[in-house]
Amino acid sequence: MQRREALKKTAFLIGGILIAPELVARALANPAKTLLTLPPVRLDLLAEMVDTILPDTDTPGAKAAKVHEFIAVVVVDCLPPDASSRFWRDLEATDVQCLRAHGRSFLDCSPEQRTAFFRQLQADHKKSGKNDSFFFQLKNLTLQGYFTSEIGATQALAFDPIPGGWIPDMTIDDATKAWTPMF
Repeated sequence: MQRREALKKTAFLIGGILIAPELVARALANPAKTLLTLPPVRLDLLAEMVDTILPDTDTPGAKAAKVHEFIAVVVVDCLPPDASSRFWRDLEATDVQCLRAHGRSFLDCSPEQRTAFFRQLQADHKKSGKNDSFFFQLKNLTLQGYFTSEIGATQALAFDPIPGGWIPDMTIDDATKAWTPMF
């Protein structure tokens, strides 16, 4: 790689890091405008997929936290047009793949079939060794959307609006929740 090319890529990376949070904040300020442009069946499919990744347990799941709306807004308003259209194309291709595997659409599958289908996608993703699969992107957006939502930050994580001092010998067991990254 030539020095000029390396400088261009570095400048692009730094610019992307600085601009990306601003784009997401601006896009999420008024999500209704974006959500109205999407077909309801696409949002329903996305909602069921994220809820399969993070279902309701002792805390509300991804669907309750409206993670599907977060993902839709990020994909439409923050990704470049080619990446956005590829995401929606891959979402529909994943539904077709589920239809081939289980004889029904993802929306019509039972929770057990959905989980089995996603486990197969996870295994395929691990086999490929690539981090650009649709399933990998969907999981990352789901986790980001959930743990930055009010439900995720206050119910799934141990929210502490006024953190105290450091406790070096704090007991941590299976019931201990992770702390939110407050800054």
